[in-house]
Amino acid sequence: MNEALTILRPVVALIAAPITLFMAFLLVASCAHKLFHFKRARDSAELFAGVPRSVAGAATGAISIVELIAGALLVIPAQRMVGAALAAAVWTGYGFLMIRAISQGRSAVDCGCSFGSTHTELGPFQIIRNGVLVALAAANAAAPNVSWDASLISWEIMEALTLLALYGALDQVMNLKPLRSGVMN
Repeated sequence: MNEALTILRPVVALIAAPITLFMAFLLVASCAHKLFHFKRARDSAELFAGVPRSVAGAATGAISIVELIAGALLVIPAQRMVGAALAAAVWTGYGFLMIRAISQGRSAVDCGCSFGSTHTELGPFQIIRNGVLVALAAANAAAPNVSWDASLISWEIMEALTLLALYGALDQVMNLKPLRSGVMN
């Protein structure tokens, strides 16, 4: 077991910073998306999360602030674990709301999770994607300190942005109707 940890330690050190930055960028992008598309986000809070219309705007603003705070805390070394725990809590909450909507037969409701202009029906992909985000955040909270090496930070930022681009691309691919229906032309 100690040998496996010895082998894994440099791998974790190599990927921890880009993954931390990816999560921070994703949370900040989610916050910005809600603010730039506030009506859609407010409607999602009402229809997807079941927040009463009278407070849906305030709830949207509040979750946006929480996402922004979690993203900011992730990049502050002394607060990274708190940021990761907060990110895990946010994504866990979204996951429970997705599962609830699907179990209530409301899979067509817009969860507001897609950065695109259209939304996809809720299904296994969204649940798995959310679970991966929760797992990354939980692992990040439990990982040893992430160090920001000034000589590598530009590479780590590029790696994190690449992960964010791949995340967005996968989201768009999963919106394709033939893929969703299992019929290929």
